[in-house]
Amino acid sequence: MAVNKQMTVDQVVKQIKNGDTIVIGGWGLVRKPMGIVRAIAQSNLKDLTIIALAGMDLDMLVAAGKVKKAITGFVAFEGGEGRAVAYDNARKNGKIEYMELSEYMLIAGLKAASERIPFYPTRSGLGTDILAANPEIKTFKAPYTGEKLVAMPALRADVALIHANKASQEGYATIDGDRLWDHIMIRAADKVFVSAEEIVPRYELQKEMDKIKVLTPWVTGVVEMPNGARPGTLFPNYLDAGNRTIKAYMDAALDPKTFKKYLAEQTSK
Repeated sequence: MAVNKQMTVDQVVKQIKNGDTIVIGGWGLVRKPMGIVRAIAQSNLKDLTIIALAGMDLDMLVAAGKVKKAITGFVAFEGGEGRAVAYDNARKNGKIEYMELSEYMLIAGLKAASERIPFYPTRSGLGTDILAANPEIKTFKAPYTGEKLVAMPALRADVALIHANKASQEGYATIDGDRLWDHIMIRAADKVFVSAEEIVPRYELQKEMDKIKVLTPWVTGVVEMPNGARPGTLFPNYLDAGNRTIKAYMDAALDPKTFKKYLAEQTSK
C-alpha cells in the first residue's frame, strides 16, 4: 500500500533541527525551493550549514541569521537583476564561516556522500587558491598513474530541499528541463523534502515517465506549493525572474526590521 507523504511546509520545518546541514537544489535563481526557504527564514532555527549552488536561497537565510556556515560553488542571482548583499556583508565581516569551492568540487563532495565513500577524486581545484583557502582538503598520489589529485571530502547533509514541477502524494516528482544536480543532492541527504507546483495522482506522472527525476524511496515529504520557486524561475511554468521582488529583497536584506516585514509580505501573497 502506497504511503501518503504529503505534508505542510510547517511540518517540514519541524523536522529540521538547529545545527543541521541542508543541501538546497536548483541553481542560482533557477528552480529553488523558495517557499520552504522563506519558512525556514521565519522559523526559530539557527546555526545551519547550507550547501548550494546558491542565490537568494542562501542569501535570505543569511539575512535571517540562520546560517553558521556556507559551502558553495558560487553565490549569484544568475538570471535576475540582483546580488547577494547579505552573504557578501556577512562574509566580509566574519559573521559566517564559508567554504568556497569550484562548482565541480562541490558536486564531487556530494557524489562522495551519495555513494557513501569518504572522498571523491578530482582534478578540479589543482593550481588554484582553493586548496590554500581550504587546507582541510587533501591531495593524494593516484595509485595507478602517479598523478596528483584532489581528495574532495564527502559533503553529507541532514536535509535536502528540492523544488519540482509536479509530485504525487507518494513522493514521486517530475522536473521539466535540466534536473541539474538535484538527483545527487537527494542521495547525499538523510531526509529529502520536495515542494512542487502541483500535487497530482501518480498515474498523471506516469504519462511522462522520462520526467520523473525524484523517486519515492528517497523522499521524506512532499509539499504542494504553487509559485514555490518565486521570485526565481521554473521551466516551463515561469521563465522570468521577479526583478521587482528581488530589488525589494535587496533593499530589505541588511536591515532586520525591514527584512522581517518583507518576509511577512511575501508569505501573505
